[in-house]
Amino acid sequence: MQTKDYKKLDDEGIVKILDANIRRSVGYYDSQISRERKKAVDYYNATLPKKAHDGNSSYVSMDVYDSVESMKAALLETFASGNKTVRFSPQNADDVKMADVCTEYTDYVAHRQNDLYSVMSTAIHDGLIARCGIVRVYWKEQTESHLEYVEDLTEDELDAVLAEENTEIEEIEESLGFYSGDIRVTQDTSQVVIENVAPEEFLIEPQARDLDDVLFCAHRSTKTISELRQMGYDEELIDKIGDHEDTEMETDPEVLARHEEIGSDRGFNAFGYQDQVRSVTCYECYTMLDVEGTGEAELYRLVKAGNVLLEQERVNRKPFVVFTPLPIPHSFWGNNFASKVVPIQNARTVLTRSILDHAMITNNPRYVVTKGGVTNPRELIDGRVGGIVNVTRPDAIVPMQQAPLNPFIFNTIQMLDEDKEDTTGVSRLSQGTNKDAVSKQNSAAMVEQLATMSQQRQKIIARNFANNFLRPLYQLVYQLCVENETDEKIVELAGDYVQISPAQWASKRDVTVEMHLGYGEQEQEAQKYLALHGLMSQDPTLSSMYQAPNQYKLMSHVMENSGIKNVQDYLTPPEQLPPPQPDPMQEMQMQMQQQQMQIQERQTALAEAKQQMDAQMAQMKLELDSMKAQQSFAMQSDNLDLKESQLDHKVMVDTAELEIAKTATDVRAIASPTG
Repeated sequence: MQTKDYKKLDDEGIVKILDANIRRSVGYYDSQISRERKKAVDYYNATLPKKAHDGNSSYVSMDVYDSVESMKAALLETFASGNKTVRFSPQNADDVKMADVCTEYTDYVAHRQNDLYSVMSTAIHDGLIARCGIVRVYWKEQTESHLEYVEDLTEDELDAVLAEENTEIEEIEESLGFYSGDIRVTQDTSQVVIENVAPEEFLIEPQARDLDDVLFCAHRSTKTISELRQMGYDEELIDKIGDHEDTEMETDPEVLARHEEIGSDRGFNAFGYQDQVRSVTCYECYTMLDVEGTGEAELYRLVKAGNVLLEQERVNRKPFVVFTPLPIPHSFWGNNFASKVVPIQNARTVLTRSILDHAMITNNPRYVVTKGGVTNPRELIDGRVGGIVNVTRPDAIVPMQQAPLNPFIFNTIQMLDEDKEDTTGVSRLSQGTNKDAVSKQNSAAMVEQLATMSQQRQKIIARNFANNFLRPLYQLVYQLCVENETDEKIVELAGDYVQISPAQWASKRDVTVEMHLGYGEQEQEAQKYLALHGLMSQDPTLSSMYQAPNQYKLMSHVMENSGIKNVQDYLTPPEQLPPPQPDPMQEMQMQMQQQQMQIQERQTALAEAKQQMDAQMAQMKLELDSMKAQQSFAMQSDNLDLKESQLDHKVMVDTAELEIAKTATDVRAIASPTG
């Protein structure tokens, strides 16, 4: 299969493609969008509708202004009130702390390095009046230098100072071996930049559905030749731009309408006589092109002025974030919020003017004057208090009968108010101006219900702002930090100094946006968390799982929803708490308990010892009794033996005595022959 041979694009070819896309985008913008926006701005500034006749009331109803500003106030109160509405979600249980750090640092970049409040206010304003609010988010390379004075440094000390990065000698003098003077220190102050893009400066292809899939979009702006040189563009390219004066942006009808209120003389280049301040229109284009001829289109960032290509680079994403309050499915351009109120402003203006004109005529009626009845007609025309009118007859002057004011006018105005509330979702109750709703007859719950019903449309616009603007904005800021913050830094986050390294963070993170809009919703949220705190603290089963980190997070939500911004001023994070010190009373009680336990242990030991002694004594008694029994038996045996011995002895004695007696008898018999 033979592959098609694609050609590379040179600068001239690229410029031709860009010019074709610019013409298509500008043509659609000028014909369809710009004039509508100019009309919306005029109605917002109350310069329309014009009065029909000279001498009539010039009153103009402020319906467009009121609706836009009320919606803007509601959104800013929801997302810019100081509460943490945007948070990065942890990816797992071990990522909770890191997710909080990422949230705090991204918030730091958005609110402290940039003025996100002003950015959001302008984006909301542009979205409500011009269909969409555009914000540009990008990484800006920049450095700042300042002079530092050093005094009486030795040569080694001076060398040590100069050895530091981005440090050089400005002016140094040597005296007696010591050096003094100025040292220039250059610091890298590159950062994420968040800036608004004026609606007329943003171009996109007419059939665009959304910003992600669009093939062409551009940011056009007016630059002077001097500014192009400061931006670092090649001098030869700048010279090729041409010497014609470009006033395309300065004469834009939308720009003129925006500055008409303050009497600006936009459209006239007062410095056109000097080449350095000559204005040209620059286009920073983002488009899909096959520049290298590979057969695959890639996203390019291309900068052109006139017919000169100033810059060309491949990029990964478009730097724009868009807020569309009233999106239209399958279309980049949404509906115009302000234009929805224009018919109401026209009708209210006409009706109110008729009331004012009628009151003027009633208070200053016209008169029927008999011809010749007034000596000097000027006296009648002069409306001086206490003035005199000379007449020739008493009935010379008769007030002309004036038709009464139509009573349905006021009913119609009330109907228009209700129609405006239905159209915009901005009610008098939500603005706090409906005294009839907030009354004794209506309970707090009923007032809350009425407010909630009237704010459904506001909530839809708020969700569009949260999901389609804030979420991608924070994701883009986060990605730019990860890609460009290469050095470790120490920043103040949540009242503490933390060392961070964005380059080591995860490439992507999920973003959640918390939204509160309506009558008492934040207070309700705070009460909900307080009720949960009470439940967790009182339930014995749950209290063991409700530890200090959980309590800190929950009470932080309570304080944030109560309007308290600096939570760390009132609650110390658990990780910063010192080791818990025992309560003196508790410590005394614990000591007493320990002593009581010791006494009980000693009593138990004594009891056990007594039992052992009793057992030993019983054993000894048994042994003693046994010994006594044995001794008694032995003694009895000995007595028996003794008695036996005594008996034997007695028998022996008796026998002996008998023998002796016998012998004695025998002797006597022998001795006495007569016997």
